[in-house]
Amino acid sequence: MPFAVIRTAVCAALLATPALALAQASILPQQRDAAGNVMEPLGQVLLPDEDGQERLQRCTADHAWCVALQPSASAGESSTTLVVTERAQGMGQPQSWHATMDVPEDGELALWPWIVRLAPGVGADQPVADPQQRARQNVLVGGISTVRSMYSGGGARASTLQLARVRHLDDGIQIDNDVLGVAWEGQADIRACFSEQDMRQRAGACHDEYGFSAKLSLDAAAQGMPVLRYQTVATRFPAGVSRFEDSLAKGPLKKKDLRTEQDPACTYVRTFRFSGGAYQPDQALPDCAGYTEP
Repeated sequence: MPFAVIRTAVCAALLATPALALAQASILPQQRDAAGNVMEPLGQVLLPDEDGQERLQRCTADHAWCVALQPSASAGESSTTLVVTERAQGMGQPQSWHATMDVPEDGELALWPWIVRLAPGVGADQPVADPQQRARQNVLVGGISTVRSMYSGGGARASTLQLARVRHLDDGIQIDNDVLGVAWEGQADIRACFSEQDMRQRAGACHDEYGFSAKLSLDAAAQGMPVLRYQTVATRFPAGVSRFEDSLAKGPLKKKDLRTEQDPACTYVRTFRFSGGAYQPDQALPDCAGYTEP
């Protein structure tokens, strides 16, 4: 098969991979912390939406909480809104609210297929006098926005996880749209050989591959608002390459370079604690734009 055809097929497969499937594989199993906060998967369920029409939603096992994408007003447009529905026991009719996600132009939004259900009394950030509101559960829900780019030598995609908080107050529901925003997944397949000399200098590895993935989990010892543990892995092939350097300007690749390696600068762990209305990391995040921007 001609080299150009192979490259086109690889690029198409790369950009077609659903971000949601990658996100599902990159989150740790259901967890509970010392405060009683629970990170629970959302299963697919066919239930009536806020307009009374049956629609596929992602719900908790007890159907108390469901999350769905708000249908776009125009065909072909990507949604930027999550519809969060609560079916609390004794509440009567389900109630729905909207959380707005930051989706770049030409980006796509998918559901984060998990929910963090906060323990009783956690997450309001202020005293709640109404006993009914005080007894209701507050939650964290999320969306994954993905953008894609095409290059002459391949293509790239990158996604961001954004969490929103739903909290019950005396005067009703408060939606905090952006309490956490972190890089979630990235993949790039770039560069190409345009001559026999290029192929020799690249030892036949005519493209660079960059990968980035993240995990989010609960700190088991946390009290009060959940403490989130954010863990990333960044990889590159061939070893030592960079999206910000001209690989052909460097010396010829050797066989020992033809391997996938982790980039220690962008493979890290951070702890996020809730402060001032949003999650803050315990130390600054490194600049990993080579992995987290398309």
